[in-house]
Amino acid sequence: MCQALAGAGCVRVAGCGRVALIFEETAHADGGIVTAEKTGFYVEKKQHPVRFWTRIRRAARARLVAFAMSIAQRTLPHLSRRRVVALARGMGALAAACDRNGSRVAAANLQILCGRKLSERRTRLLVRGCYVRAAQIALDCVWFGRDTRTRVDAWTRREAILDVTKLRPALVVAGHFGNWEMMLLMGGFLNVPMTAVVKHQWSSALTEHLNELRTTLGVKVVFADGALRPLLKTLKDGGVAGFLLDQYTAPHEGGLWVDFGGLPGCVSGAVALLSRRTGAPVWIVYPLARKDGRYEFRCAPTMQLAEGETDTAFTQRITNELVRIFKRYPSQWMLMYPRWMRIPPGVPAEGFPFYSKPLEKHP
Repeated sequence: MCQALAGAGCVRVAGCGRVALIFEETAHADGGIVTAEKTGFYVEKKQHPVRFWTRIRRAARARLVAFAMSIAQRTLPHLSRRRVVALARGMGALAAACDRNGSRVAAANLQILCGRKLSERRTRLLVRGCYVRAAQIALDCVWFGRDTRTRVDAWTRREAILDVTKLRPALVVAGHFGNWEMMLLMGGFLNVPMTAVVKHQWSSALTEHLNELRTTLGVKVVFADGALRPLLKTLKDGGVAGFLLDQYTAPHEGGLWVDFGGLPGCVSGAVALLSRRTGAPVWIVYPLARKDGRYEFRCAPTMQLAEGETDTAFTQRITNELVRIFKRYPSQWMLMYPRWMRIPPGVPAEGFPFYSKPLEKHP
């Protein structure tokens, strides 16, 4: 059960930004669910027991992943960059051919994102490119673990973000685009005092490895539970707080309904709330993956919460900029994620992808 931080009103909220903040003085428990007074937001669901065979499968999969990672850590760091990129292309092409359900989700998302009917060949190429990008992210999480600073220096282009990273305090927003894990390595490389909100992976070994890589160059990471206090401290000390803002966040977890690529989508309101609380501007940074294995960092114009602007309106502006980037480079976005998984109440299902389900009212 999450605990409210006295005087700060911190509650855990799942979602793409990992955290949503409800600024109330107190919070109370009611029937196993923590709720914030005067808001009506439910912020943590009851935990349901996991079935026996599900636990067995998870344990077996976790051991398999730990074994595969041990092999990868002994071999991948010794490969040349050219071979890593070639391996990612092969793995991505194979995954796109084998993962039929994921490819179907990706194709549906692509049609919505582009706003027009793409040819079958074009769709197939973009979906395969997305899988190649995912494979390269997985390999790079191991490859950049060796000689990290040297390899980040050699395989990134960062001139475009040197000025914007001097803005302090600030909120940096990114999406699951290019290689978002490189954001934290770049923050550490440029000596940016950054604290990023992360989540637990389904494998503890994977979580441990990712966090070890993320913090190699000095960036701090915090899990969603109780994240408000370190985030506020970072911003008040003139640092940077980092978020991913392109995944679904339920309304009862602090999500705000916005127009996401032409369809209603619910995203975290955490960034707008923190910006309102601290006055910190928002800068959107995205690492564009190049064919030669380099990552070119780019940034959108800095955003500031305007006087009288609502959290929803500010979140919409941020979302519009993210969607613009995704539309320009669709194969670099994580298309396999069911972005439009919920249909808001009162909205017809027409136009939503096949996997979308009506949002059920939370008890």
